Amino acid sequence: MVINDNAAYALKGRILKGKWEVTERIESKPGSTGGFFSVCYKVSDGENIAFLKAINFVAFFQIFKGRSIMDILAEQTNAFNFEKNLLLRCKSKNLSKVSTILDEGEEFVEGFTINNVPYLIFEMADGDLRSRITFNNEVELAWKLRSLHNVSIGLKQLHSVKIGHQDLKPSNVLLYETGITSKIGDLGRSLCDDIEAPHEELGNFTGDFSYAPPEFLYGFIEPDWNKRIRATDLYLFGSLVSFYFTGINMTALIGKNIDIQFRWDKWGGSFDGVKDYLVDAFYKSIAEVKASISNKNLGDEIATLLSISCYPYPSKRGHPRSISQLGSQYDFERIITKLDVLTRKAELDLWR
Repeated sequence: MVINDNAAYALKGRILKGKWEVTERIESKPGSTGGFFSVCYKVSDGENIAFLKAINFVAFFQIFKGRSIMDILAEQTNAFNFEKNLLLRCKSKNLSKVSTILDEGEEFVEGFTINNVPYLIFEMADGDLRSRITFNNEVELAWKLRSLHNVSIGLKQLHSVKIGHQDLKPSNVLLYETGITSKIGDLGRSLCDDIEAPHEELGNFTGDFSYAPPEFLYGFIEPDWNKRIRATDLYLFGSLVSFYFTGINMTALIGKNIDIQFRWDKWGGSFDGVKDYLVDAFYKSIAEVKASISNKNLGDEIATLLSISCYPYPSKRGHPRSISQLGSQYDFERIITKLDVLTRKAELDLWR
């Protein structure tokens, strides 16, 4: 199978489902939604421009040379259907801060070895977080806080329908309405309480390991599925907060601030044995984020937010008042409320 034998690259000009005209192929940027294993297009129904993500089977064959073609097709079809089912659930529940699927289908393209191209169509974003954010914390504080508020709502919405995102990172925060609204995108590595994920194996982390919570890096896996999923999303949210203000995620900061002999790629002992060193590195990392924010009151608030979201032990994450309430330790409600208050204050300050 040669690279030109790829139906996913042959959709331009086609009319899908009698409605969507494929007008232009979009070159994927490194780390963007879609990525190497998808081919992306702009499509139009005559009124709206949307984003199409087509599965690129050939890319998998190139990466996994020697593996059974039938096995790869089955695996990737299962992965596609899993993501599609999660997206359709989100759409049916009107999750306002999760990127919306508009349509889905499969196009038959003659003349190719594999001539069926499954695709998903989404509302068109302006770009992802990286296209907008700056790390001069004297400007756009209100925008950053509002964006984080949107993301926290999105995570709470996902949890309300039994979905854990598990791969929250800057490229998966999508911007709409010229950047006014932020939504969570890419559920491809998510986990769900009642829909089996083809990529879930023995409780391991399913997202990008450069953003992974420390417990996974040291080989500790929380046995309770619900606690593990929610504690992971809470950490990833806090790590995103760190990125908004410093350009560095919390995992990278901890890795920088911990004595190298205790870092996950060097340490050979247990998770319990390294906890004190992790906590020390964690508080050094918080201090680093806080130092990047000149507004002392806001710096204190962000430090508190990080301390409850990213604590190295998953059992101690969460709002102090929530920890004592069964079932709500990792709930985002108090975080949402706090970010709303901080956003409104920052917006008022713009008018002074």
